Amino acid sequence: MNVQKIILKVFALFSVVRGYNLIVLILAQYLAALFIFAPEVGHRQLLTNPKLDGLILCSILCVAAGYIINNFYDLEKDELKRPLQVYLQKQVSQGFKLTVYIVLNALALIISALISWKVFIFFLVYQFLVWFYSHKINRFALIKNFYLVIIRVMPFFALLVYFDHFTFNLALHATFLTILLLITDIVKDLSSQKADLIYNYDSIPIKYGIDFTKVLISCLIITELIIGIIIIMKNDVGAMKYFFIAANITFTVILFIIWRIKSTQAYKILHYFFKGMIVAGVFSIVLIEINPLTLQTIAQNFNQRIN
Repeated sequence: MNVQKIILKVFALFSVVRGYNLIVLILAQYLAALFIFAPEVGHRQLLTNPKLDGLILCSILCVAAGYIINNFYDLEKDELKRPLQVYLQKQVSQGFKLTVYIVLNALALIISALISWKVFIFFLVYQFLVWFYSHKINRFALIKNFYLVIIRVMPFFALLVYFDHFTFNLALHATFLTILLLITDIVKDLSSQKADLIYNYDSIPIKYGIDFTKVLISCLIITELIIGIIIIMKNDVGAMKYFFIAANITFTVILFIIWRIKSTQAYKILHYFFKGMIVAGVFSIVLIEINPLTLQTIAQNFNQRIN
């Protein structure tokens, strides 16, 4: 096998495991640990904690394995939705994907067992839930959306198991993230109706209709607006409150324009926009430690220097 083929297969495997999503997840988990779960612990002490590193590694291995098994079952359907990406992914055989899937899950269980028996049980259950989604649940409308979102937020519950630390503030952040992921997934269903119809997948738009889907999205957006207002009013998230202010303004605009959207391309753009919001939310976690008054002082000093 020449070097060019090896590089192609590496890129293909990176695409199968959604490497870009894994990078965001790693960042999100470390930031959540630093600023939400254990803000009282020194950053260096936390980042050099081998058990935390092992926990996050277990999450990444399990999520990567989940993407592999989902790709294994949905490869034909994805050919209609993203043909170029599927062409790249086909450079890796189905047999090799299954082998990597087993190896990743086994490594995750070994590492989790070294951390604690609670973490081991957590990831064992998580791996089963991921497999069950790909094997059975992903063909059923509405159920699959809620089920998938639970799977996606579970890596953060692994941090909860490890730190054994739960607060009202944490519950608000978790709920906001969960609903945002749910909105993103439902909008994705709107953009993939053609492929779902051809391969007989029951999605919310196909089973319940476009109007019902938009009503559901609107209700979820209104819920996000309420949670965002509560977080802003609590005023204990530092400068991260500006993210929630921007998110609430954005949600209000989308609440009105979503009823005007009709084309598949527009739904795809909206789907990627919500994904961008998730990434923005991850990066904004670092603002929790920054006091808004400090930002105002910096801005005033900057204006004085200019003038």
